[in-house]
Amino acid sequence: MLRQLQSKRTLTPAQLIVLTYIAVILVGTLFLYLPWALKSGDYNNLLDAVFTATSAVCVTGMTVVDTGTFYSSFGHVVILVLIQIGGLGLITVTTFYALLLGKRIGLRERVVLKQALKSDSLGGVVRLARAIILITLAAEAVGAILLAIAFLKYFPPAKALWYGIFHAVSAFCNSGIDILGQEYYAYSSLIPLQEDKLVLIIIAGLIVLGGLGFTVILDVLKKKQFDRLSLHSKLVIVSSVVLILFGMVFFFFTESGTLWGEMGAADRLTNSLFLSITSRAAGFTSVDINRAIPATWMILILLMFIGASPAGTGSGIKTTTLAVLFLAAKSRMQAQGDLVVYNRRIDQDTVTRAMTVTVVAIGVLFGSIILVSLLDSHEIMKLIFEVFAGFGTGLSTGITPNLNAGAKIVLIFLMFFGRLGPLTLGFALLERSARRDHIKFPQGNVIIG
Repeated sequence: MLRQLQSKRTLTPAQLIVLTYIAVILVGTLFLYLPWALKSGDYNNLLDAVFTATSAVCVTGMTVVDTGTFYSSFGHVVILVLIQIGGLGLITVTTFYALLLGKRIGLRERVVLKQALKSDSLGGVVRLARAIILITLAAEAVGAILLAIAFLKYFPPAKALWYGIFHAVSAFCNSGIDILGQEYYAYSSLIPLQEDKLVLIIIAGLIVLGGLGFTVILDVLKKKQFDRLSLHSKLVIVSSVVLILFGMVFFFFTESGTLWGEMGAADRLTNSLFLSITSRAAGFTSVDINRAIPATWMILILLMFIGASPAGTGSGIKTTTLAVLFLAAKSRMQAQGDLVVYNRRIDQDTVTRAMTVTVVAIGVLFGSIILVSLLDSHEIMKLIFEVFAGFGTGLSTGITPNLNAGAKIVLIFLMFFGRLGPLTLGFALLERSARRDHIKFPQGNVIIG
């Protein structure tokens, strides 16, 4: 499949990646639009089918219908497959399929794979794709078994195993789509299980693992010691830990009289940790977001904007983007020369790319907020929350199903934009038309600040 798509010389790697995601979304929409994908008596309009397919493939987790009560078992399987493909990336899945059939992966396919996996070089990209598949299957299998054991407290063995598989895949791929509504109530997510520490910790662990990025996981497995890790891995791990702890501490103390209600200290701590983790990557929730204070909403919006880490299964501007911008600003304020972190220099091109990603993301998000506020009449704060949720993760204030068609289309674009990233979409749209100037113009001075 890769060879057939890439045979058209007009397609750049970035364009091919975008087109493969669109193709999977369209195929997923077709399957979800079929009558047997729905529970008896339900009707799925085309826009909602597109929305659900996009949310699954872009592993966002936003829903306009309750997945558990609206879709049939066949529909659940379709959504699970879309989540798995979206988490891994179609390019990775296709490469692994070609390897199983003994087909050769050519240079052009390796170039596409390099960009899809955000690898530094062509060397070893096929081995990397193989390792990613194996790590994913292993992590999801262990998670499914642990969750199945935990779910035995509530469901019969067969159902506990199925729920374990579905939610392990959804968690590791940083999706957050759940099917527990059929057991409790529509859009329940994990709220009925908020006092089950085992379930929350297993799902949170899978979310963190998937959000770290496959290159970091492989680096840790290979080198085992923090000092020996690459600069990228160090920045990902440190920034992820800082963000998780920041969110956990903030939520624990500020929501004592609201979200946590009558919970004991242990449950408050577990749910604070879970909310901090899921807000950056997955759409699971163990609490009703509408009960949160405004300050919590602002922190959730910030964490959703940052998102997971590069080469992982999440969305957002990524943890390393934030880390590089923070370190560059700190270095500038201290009047340092080169940006040096852990005895390694970060070049100016990396800083520029981080700035580009952030500026483009902010521009698109604020443009989307303005557009959605013109299209829909819900409270502006809830609309802002939904916009950032579409870009980063699927947490919701509950208004998603009630948004009008125009607002839903904006969120569909944001889910796509957030998953692929500003640079990938930018390269796909502009790479062919980019002008390469070989003339250096005189330097001009601009006053900043």
